[in-house]
Amino acid sequence: MCNRYIFPALLLLLTGNTYATALPADTTGMQKIQQLKGVDVQAQYHRKTDDLIDVKKIAAPTLVIEGKTIEQMGSRRLDEVLREQAGMAIVSDLGAGNRSIGIQMQGFSSAYILILLNGLPVSGRFNENFDISRISVQDIERIEIVRGASSSLYGSEALGGVINIITRQQVKQTGGQVSAIYGAYRTADISASGETPFARKKGTLHLSGNYYKTAGFNVNTMYLKEGQTAPPYHSFSGQTRASWQLNSNNTLQLGARAANRHSVMTRSYGAQPFSDLLDETDVNAALSLRTTINHSTRLLTRYYFTHYGTDQEVKVVETGKRLQENKFSQQLQRLEIQGNKEFRDAEFELTGGLGGELQHMNNSAVAGIPNQQTYFAYIQANYTPTAKYSLITGLRYDGNSLYGGKVNPTLGMEYKPFRWLQVKGSVGQGFKAPTYAQAYQVFTNITQGYTVVGANVFNTAVEELKKTGSVQAVWSNAALIKPLEAETSVSWNLGSKFIFGEGYTLSVNGFYNNINHLINTEQVGIMRNGQQLFSYLNLGKVYTRGLEASIELNLLPDLRIMGGYQYLVARSRDVEDSIAAGNGAYGKVRTDKGIRAAVKSDYFGLPNRSRHMANAQVYYTYRPWKLSASVRGNYRSRYGFLDIDNNGYIDNYDVFVRGFVLLSVSLQKTLLKEKLTLKFLVDNITNYTDYLVPAQPGRMFMGGFSYRFGGKSESSRK
Repeated sequence: MCNRYIFPALLLLLTGNTYATALPADTTGMQKIQQLKGVDVQAQYHRKTDDLIDVKKIAAPTLVIEGKTIEQMGSRRLDEVLREQAGMAIVSDLGAGNRSIGIQMQGFSSAYILILLNGLPVSGRFNENFDISRISVQDIERIEIVRGASSSLYGSEALGGVINIITRQQVKQTGGQVSAIYGAYRTADISASGETPFARKKGTLHLSGNYYKTAGFNVNTMYLKEGQTAPPYHSFSGQTRASWQLNSNNTLQLGARAANRHSVMTRSYGAQPFSDLLDETDVNAALSLRTTINHSTRLLTRYYFTHYGTDQEVKVVETGKRLQENKFSQQLQRLEIQGNKEFRDAEFELTGGLGGELQHMNNSAVAGIPNQQTYFAYIQANYTPTAKYSLITGLRYDGNSLYGGKVNPTLGMEYKPFRWLQVKGSVGQGFKAPTYAQAYQVFTNITQGYTVVGANVFNTAVEELKKTGSVQAVWSNAALIKPLEAETSVSWNLGSKFIFGEGYTLSVNGFYNNINHLINTEQVGIMRNGQQLFSYLNLGKVYTRGLEASIELNLLPDLRIMGGYQYLVARSRDVEDSIAAGNGAYGKVRTDKGIRAAVKSDYFGLPNRSRHMANAQVYYTYRPWKLSASVRGNYRSRYGFLDIDNNGYIDNYDVFVRGFVLLSVSLQKTLLKEKLTLKFLVDNITNYTDYLVPAQPGRMFMGGFSYRFGGKSESSRK
């Protein structure tokens, strides 16, 4: 493919002028992306300054959570916000010592959900799981969520969806805020921020910092004699955003964030206690230039750097003997150009971009990890001939120096036959390259004893383990292990939105996702200690299908009621085919009466997926007293947790987490001309806990305040 001609031509198409010649002729790479039109999200529309992708012009199901709602919830970390959204499930990564809390959407695990900060990826996945509890909700203006395959728009990690965290965008006057909350489990959340325009408002500056601390907790007192199931830790984070208007057409922007987290967990399962220490660092920075060529043409050029590092050490408490040490770091650099061009009074619109990434990883347990270079180009066309019809088509190319390239197309439509009805649908293809962990990780969980070896280094790594006497047996299925292929998917969404007057909406969406070349985690041997030896194979075919529904009722100017429901079926076709054939790897189940042939009804589905999920939220403000309150509830039906009969799937004789309900309330009272806000909240009112849900704390009482100084805030939270 001749990038020398394709890239300038793409930019020329977007801008319609000679600015395309500014792109170097030797630019390498191309990627595919698509952007779709039209879900009218349940929030006021804001134009972003960090990228040119418009969430209102995406045909996939879309949700926007406004900063005002986050404040009324009283949430402190990102996982607390997302767990209360319909169809979004929180799952703990047990292999990471319960430190990592991931998110599921439409049955896709955390490994398939892309986390963005102001339109740019945040690095750092522990055991493939991005820990959303790392992110403080301070300064979040809104959260944009795209459900389903979005690889054609955002890249290969977005096979299952995108969560884009948008921080404060506008600074119009000097001001600031301090806040503090303290409560159960000695949890403290302290924040401070300040902002100001300068140079006659040509420049703006916003600074903020957050300190978070928790003593951890233990919901498994029956088996865990000492320590916590969720670790104690403290973290610091700071971020800044600055902009400088160079002239009437160009604005320079700088964004930076730095954070660290330190946790030490002491545990004992009846034997000698051991301590598990983990230090994490997280740094990212972006420099961008926004150019407005004319009223219909915009460009954005940006450079981005991110670094994530961990240092883990496990020691025997009494002797100080080191059982495990692992240092890991990941760095990513990205250069990207985006463009947007409107034609014929926005009847036709093009959005596209191109760029490349350089990714470097280092692990003290693995030598010779190769760097990865990725390159991408994408373009999306939005065509709206009338107010009733719109069509969106997109194309993205992603290239990877280790796994080759892939083109991902997308097609979407929206139809508004009546003022009270909107119908939208989309079909898109996704692509996901294997992760570092799946390809190169060599990891032994000291607390449980199992070992995981990446597929690309399996043979050499296992030979080294054999020399140390750690491996008892390698099974015959290990012969199938080979360098991994990328996963691909096709996603379908069809939905309707009913508008019953101002402030009354009902949305219903059906989805179907089909994944090929699924990378399965499989046991391929036994370690000398009797625990499992795992690796990864491209064997699976998986599908998820279901129905999502949400309702919003604005009964009074200050009373808002919201609710949602998701029905989900998530299954492996390999398991279904094996059971139907009555043979193969999945043809048996172990019951209380012995082993027998499996039948269709035995198969429950993929682990950690609930068939039913629902939520309800009520927000009310009583203006005479300047008092606001929220009452929120979430339901999750039972889900499979552990395959105890080792037949490779969750059947009705395995371990399940029982269905449960979480209830929370919050109260806020403003004083001193709305400068001071007093806060009180109770999470998990019924004190629900389960040792199989180690990151879910019991009842939490929290109280605190926030104080704003300077001019009145102009953020979207007001």
